[in-house]
Amino acid sequence: MIRYLKQYKLLLFLTVLFTAISSLSYVFIAILLQQVMDIVDMGDMEGFIRILLFSLVYFALMGVFMYLQSLFSKKFICKIMKAVRSKTFMGIEKHTIEDYSKNHTADYLSAITNDVKIIEDNFLLPLLQVIQYTIIFIASLAVMIYFDIIVTVCVIIAIAIMLIVPSLFGGLLSKRQDKYSDMLSSFTNHVKDLLSGFEIIKSYRMKKYVLSRFEASNEDTIKAKYSVDKAIAANEAVSMVLALLVQVVVVFLSAYFIIIGRISAGALLGMVQVSSNLANPLLIIFSNIPKIKSIKPIAQKLNEFSDYREQDTDTKKSPTFNEMICIEDLHFSYDKENEVINGISLSIKKGKKYAFAGKSGCGKSTLIKLIAGYYSDFKGDILYDEDSLTIVDIDKITALSSVIHQNVYMFDESILDNICLHENYGKEELQSALSDSGLLHFVEQVPNGLEYHVGENGNNLSGGQKQRIAVARALIRKKPLLILDEGTSAIDMQTAYDIESRLLAISDLTLLTITHNMSKDILELYDEIIFMADGKIIEHGTFETLIAKNAAFYNFYQLKK
Repeated sequence: MIRYLKQYKLLLFLTVLFTAISSLSYVFIAILLQQVMDIVDMGDMEGFIRILLFSLVYFALMGVFMYLQSLFSKKFICKIMKAVRSKTFMGIEKHTIEDYSKNHTADYLSAITNDVKIIEDNFLLPLLQVIQYTIIFIASLAVMIYFDIIVTVCVIIAIAIMLIVPSLFGGLLSKRQDKYSDMLSSFTNHVKDLLSGFEIIKSYRMKKYVLSRFEASNEDTIKAKYSVDKAIAANEAVSMVLALLVQVVVVFLSAYFIIIGRISAGALLGMVQVSSNLANPLLIIFSNIPKIKSIKPIAQKLNEFSDYREQDTDTKKSPTFNEMICIEDLHFSYDKENEVINGISLSIKKGKKYAFAGKSGCGKSTLIKLIAGYYSDFKGDILYDEDSLTIVDIDKITALSSVIHQNVYMFDESILDNICLHENYGKEELQSALSDSGLLHFVEQVPNGLEYHVGENGNNLSGGQKQRIAVARALIRKKPLLILDEGTSAIDMQTAYDIESRLLAISDLTLLTITHNMSKDILELYDEIIFMADGKIIEHGTFETLIAKNAAFYNFYQLKK
């Protein structure tokens, strides 16, 4: 968190400055009360009026400085919160697809929302309080010395006992705070999962199970929070008792010194006032120190997200696709035990059209994702032209390829925004993408045209309309490689046929399609069909060649028909 404090050091300085001025003005009220009491004791009316007028001005200025302190401290916290959220989000956005998938989406959501809120509550606010009340405590101690040195020495002894408290609770609170953060992440995960499956829950009458699962997760989260609260409560209780001890020492010693004539009644009033400025600040300081220490594991987690760096991307080459993509003896496993891709070799020539077919689970989607650079921990090699993926910047593969998945994501914005993704394209480019995707007729019919709002994840659209927008989104970028990862399997056959045939008609486009569509008219248009089973390529060739072989693909084709 130090880097964020340095980033806004001027704002922090102003916050501390006005905190110091307002805190000192608050402490010096004790001297003002002492002066008032002594003037009253002497019966000095002229002096009483003079100090009354001074007090009015004093309190007015004190109010101004307290306002400035509050204003700058709130601005400081807002700036830090914004910076932490932005830095964390930008770090998450820098992740490769492979690294991003290592955590659940809810983990990232929890970090940006829950963990950042914990930083505010358990670091920023306590830090400013510690600064404020440390100033109050030091100034109060100086005023105590001004009143009487013996009372001050006794107070320091009582304070020394209080220094033990943070060490008793700091470690315990840190562990419990870390566990609470993990439980919040898990809770967010459960809630997101349940809300995402709302239609399934309603359709299959899962209410009893869902409520039970939610209540169990909610109960675990509350238990973790209560565990933190118990540690904080114990810390605050012990701190309060010891802080009151300081006040008791001051009151009894001051009373004794009045009896023996060492101090005046005004000094007693001043010391009672200033003793509360010793006890209460210590109570707040020592209850906040464990909170500040407890955020260390949470800060480390946020730093891991925000400081994410891809390995050696600055020194790696940019990939090219001018001729072909070569796959050589490719092996891949998700769990390091069971191979999903088992010794595949394949050449993909630029401008050609390839269809990948086979039963579900045969490795088609995994192979496509490997070609698209989603994963780097494979064996064998994948070459873009003559450069291996191991020596190029994998993240820049996205500049060469567009991927359309089965489940197309739509932002809660307009059709135009979902196609252009807030990049600028000319009218001709947009018109060409609308035409080639078959979206033009729909745009002309719908209210507001391209400005039509698609709703949350495209709720205002049909499946076919979402797919056409996804195709337009890909085509407008004119990337040389388009991957259709079962992108038409969730829509009706006629729409799927129309989309696929339009893509096949684009001559300079390299098309990789995972398909379950066994339409002869479509399959005949592909330059090559790759038939897979058990992570291997069993057969490949044109539709006519594979049918003539009367082997694995032929049997699959007949079964699908």
